[in-house]
Amino acid sequence: MVNDTTFDYLNEFYGNSAKPYAICVLIILLLAFIGNIFFITLTLTTKCLRKNVANWFLLGFSLSDLVQCTAHLFNAYALYNGSVDSRQLCTVAGLLVVSTGTCNFGFPALIAADRYYKISTVPQSKGLSIGRAIFTEGATIPLMVGWFFLSVLLNLPLMLNDAWGEDPAGFCGTKKFTSVPLLISYECTVILVFVGSMIITAIYYYRLVAWLKQQEASRRRRRSNICNNDVVDYTSGVMRVVKIFTLIPICTMTPTAILTAGQMILPVMPMWINRLLIAPYFFSSVTNPWLTIALIGQFRVRFLELASNAKAVYPKTIDRLKSRSNTVRRI
Repeated sequence: MVNDTTFDYLNEFYGNSAKPYAICVLIILLLAFIGNIFFITLTLTTKCLRKNVANWFLLGFSLSDLVQCTAHLFNAYALYNGSVDSRQLCTVAGLLVVSTGTCNFGFPALIAADRYYKISTVPQSKGLSIGRAIFTEGATIPLMVGWFFLSVLLNLPLMLNDAWGEDPAGFCGTKKFTSVPLLISYECTVILVFVGSMIITAIYYYRLVAWLKQQEASRRRRRSNICNNDVVDYTSGVMRVVKIFTLIPICTMTPTAILTAGQMILPVMPMWINRLLIAPYFFSSVTNPWLTIALIGQFRVRFLELASNAKAVYPKTIDRLKSRSNTVRRI
């Protein structure tokens, strides 16, 4: 039996703001599903995009977004249908949300590191490079699968201590912590992955900036070993994508991380305010696929081709329908 404080907390969690927030999440997730399914379909059905190994981490990131959105569907369902007397839904949703979120946080760093080690003209180091050994073409898919399972295993202490449930931030994640060691375990996994990914992404981003400056200097001096323009353009596009993939989560996901990780020291706020603060969390999942298409030339060209074909087919379809309509009227 829960004490009065716990009952009040749970009563507020499943209170008046739960169902409106669940509906809002559902609408945002629908937009995220549309964008990511379109991006995945575009990549897999276009031969030049599918065969370019450099695109696989971008595809993996979109798949990760899709998996996380699926987890948050359970979150929305649990918030809408759960109650103080029916908390099992939120427990399952919390496990899915935190595990898939941990996996999703790591992908910008993987994309930046992969691009850096895929560029053949980056000077080779004299010693053994662990990064080059890891980010080979044949290791791309095993690396993504391995990262997913590792992100799940990182949350093992939370799994073993029944930590999933009603998060103080207002969603189904981790229960309100009453144990400092368990809170530290959470901060050393989920929060550390979030912050660590941002740091690693920044490191490889500035390495790529240095590489691009080197290529620009080579162009100006008209050296014979100038890198292929396609490689430079693709790398510039990936850098822009990685930069945005990093900056948007810093703005949209930081409130959620602060509310959860700092719950023992932060003042208690009404649940509706917490949910208002974390509402932008899903913004990156909605925008990521479209930003990738807009900023990376290969994807942008293919999208414009499809749009152009659609524009060419649409007027013909309308004319055909008008012709059929006129024929019916004559009859």
